[in-house]
Amino acid sequence: MAQNIQEIKESKAGLAANIIGAIAFLALGICLVTLDVSFIARIIYSFSILAIGILFICFGMYYMIKYFFNHEYVRITSYGFTMGVILVIIGATFIINAGTVSAFIDALVCLIGIVFGAVMLQQSFALFHIQRGSWFISLLLGIATIAASIYILLTPIKIFDGAILSSIYLIVVGGFSLFSLLLMVIGLNDHKKDSDRIFKRNMEESPFASKQRVDESIFEDEPSFDVKEDTGTQPKEGSDDLFEE
Repeated sequence: MAQNIQEIKESKAGLAANIIGAIAFLALGICLVTLDVSFIARIIYSFSILAIGILFICFGMYYMIKYFFNHEYVRITSYGFTMGVILVIIGATFIINAGTVSAFIDALVCLIGIVFGAVMLQQSFALFHIQRGSWFISLLLGIATIAASIYILLTPIKIFDGAILSSIYLIVVGGFSLFSLLLMVIGLNDHKKDSDRIFKRNMEESPFASKQRVDESIFEDEPSFDVKEDTGTQPKEGSDDLFEE
């Protein structure tokens, strides 16, 4: 039971990260289209690496604390502490060498886009497993996102230089991620309804349910019939009326 609760918490954390990242992509793309590009680029290159470094450190500390508080050290296959240390080291490196790392901010954005595409592919596999027709849409969205991210990564396009292509890329990736997540939520909801309906029908048709209905019918009141009593005159004992015509 405790393991299931922990899995639910981790899935909620991943879902929140997916939503926040998709909204961030969408907001950045819209800001690059509507606001001053040089101002947005200055903010991104100045503070984004610092913010990412702090975020990595926070996640690393979370994994390390969770490792001890949830007694994960009793499981040999748990590497939460190791992952936490790695994240803290990466975050500290980003903060110390912010000037050097900022030169790779465009590649980092493309790598995040590839991660979003991989998540969409995983969602399409899950939808296919529960037999939802929308799995094919998530599959196409994931493939398109990965292909676009690789294209931007391999070309000399700068995402924060005001090019309309880079703005469209950010908006599309963020929109695709949210739409695929919406398809996943709808698919899971429909699957739950179908499962509940099938379960109720199987319970109604099962021999156990039939036997239970028969057992309950034993205790029902039996039908009663009104019997009219024959009130005709009967010959008295020793009377000669029986021999009269």
